[in-house]
Amino acid sequence: MVKITILLENTALPDSGLEAKHGLSLYIETEKYTLLFDTGPDDAFLRNAAKLQVDLSRVDAVIISHGHYDHTGGLRAFFTVNHHAPVYLLQGAQLPFYSLSKGFPYRYIGMDVSLLDEFKDRFHFFQHQISPLEGLFLTEVTSYGTFRPTNNVLFVEQNHVNVLDSFSHELVMSIADHQELAVFSGCSHQGVVNMVMTIQHHFPHLPVRSLIGGFHLSNTHKNRLTEKEEVIIELANQIKSLHIPFILTGHCTGQTGFDLLHTVLTDPLFAMHTGLTVDV
Repeated sequence: MVKITILLENTALPDSGLEAKHGLSLYIETEKYTLLFDTGPDDAFLRNAAKLQVDLSRVDAVIISHGHYDHTGGLRAFFTVNHHAPVYLLQGAQLPFYSLSKGFPYRYIGMDVSLLDEFKDRFHFFQHQISPLEGLFLTEVTSYGTFRPTNNVLFVEQNHVNVLDSFSHELVMSIADHQELAVFSGCSHQGVVNMVMTIQHHFPHLPVRSLIGGFHLSNTHKNRLTEKEEVIIELANQIKSLHIPFILTGHCTGQTGFDLLHTVLTDPLFAMHTGLTVDV
């Protein structure tokens, strides 16, 4: 059993009294350990956790999907309530990232790198793959030439010049449970199908029973799609061909993106909301 409580997402369950912000944070419980997958943009996930009676001091490990602020911004707040859980992230996640999603000038969207000195013993950077707990697998993403969402407003600073981000700092996570896999993505900047296929490559004999995360189909600041509708329909058909029984998406997928996906992925597709608890 893998149980997820959504501590933060762009929307909240009606009348829940919970905060919703642009970001993502998932509290994940397995039979053997608990995880925090991303921390949202600030300490809102912490306040939501308290209202949901989620004890973050019990978290055994933190997984950071990629180095953007809306997934790393709550780390400092987390360290005030949990003094032991290691934080796992790919090597490039500490680089300076910038966005033009709101237009010029460049807006810094990277993590608070001062944390790396203040809490250096907590951070565990890795390259390629790592399996820090039983059944937990973190890996860089392999491109299989499938649909990849537009990232043309997202940059990384290299040699004092901003270049388009390749998202080599973005990981995909899987949890093996009863000979099946739950696959997690933060934003799927490298393409959600590539992410699922990456996990399938490593575990060819285990079926993927659930897919959870953002699919990066919308610019939520401007409330518009980042891809043409027909391209999103193509993505939906590619996801459908993977035969995943349960798909939970939100955050950067956006409502319009979700609605388009739902025209193809009817039964297995569900929407994330802050406060939602689900077994996957």
